[in-house]
Amino acid sequence: MKESLKPGIEYEHKFKVPPSKTVPTLYPESAEFVAMPEVFATEFLVGFLEWACIKAINPHLDWLKEQTVGTHIDVSHEAATPPDLEVTATVELIAVEGKNSYFLSRLTTV
Repeated sequence: MKESLKPGIEYEHKFKVPPSKTVPTLYPESAEFVAMPEVFATEFLVGFLEWACIKAINPHLDWLKEQTVGTHIDVSHEAATPPDLEVTATVELIAVEGKNSYFLSRLTTV
């Protein structure tokens, strides 16, 4: 890790939700998932938040030798987001403890 990896790093990541990131596409072999509404799936939302965190700290790592993966997330998905709406993840690095980085994230939809 570079010395620049410190709390306070912020990043904003935008993404237009395509139909391929909705609940019915999670497990096409599951009739139950296929029958669900076509809205941004929480599982894809989690990946989107992790993507924003990666983008935030990549300039502060020796990428590809150093990488980051999420190991814990506490998230509340409070509203359905249909395809073609834009979601924005705003992330802030709030702590670095050894090899662990902690983020505060917020998601908004337009």
